[in-house]
Amino acid sequence: VFKLVNSSVQLDVQREIPNDTSIKWMYNKSNFIVWNSKPSPKYHKDRVEFNGTTFSLTLNNLQKNDSGSYTAEAENYERRIDVAKYQLFVLDPVKKPVLNVSHQQSNSTCNVTFICKTQYFSVTSNCYSDQCDNKTEKESGNFLLSLYIRNDLIICNHSNPASWENATVEMK
Repeated sequence: VFKLVNSSVQLDVQREIPNDTSIKWMYNKSNFIVWNSKPSPKYHKDRVEFNGTTFSLTLNNLQKNDSGSYTAEAENYERRIDVAKYQLFVLDPVKKPVLNVSHQQSNSTCNVTFICKTQYFSVTSNCYSDQCDNKTEKESGNFLLSLYIRNDLIICNHSNPASWENATVEMK
């Protein structure tokens, strides 16, 4: 599950819960968030909501250090079963990319270069006369930077699994 910093996430149980069951939600397999159906004050202090009817866990005001494994166990006098497992990634929103255009004209041809930049990397695309690169992409970690042409627009898209921003220039 990918979420943005300062957002919320609701984690639902993924199996039916037997009657007369105690639920515990754990963070990274050892830190209790909910124990005996009561939120623990130690982890995610004042940012946890537990629904005693659906057994879902809501984490509010997410921070990067909330990234990790979240599991839920149901336990009664007969047995213990795993009822939910999530891997949470909390990411910063991406920044808007910068799209620069430069051109060179000689005789009857026009060569145009498009450079799409973010703070960490860039991609370049070219048009020679009427022939243009359709799409250029670069990945770095969770980030994707793509530069492509759609109709008469040059579009630079910067994204991660939780957010995206773009910059556009109209071709004339």
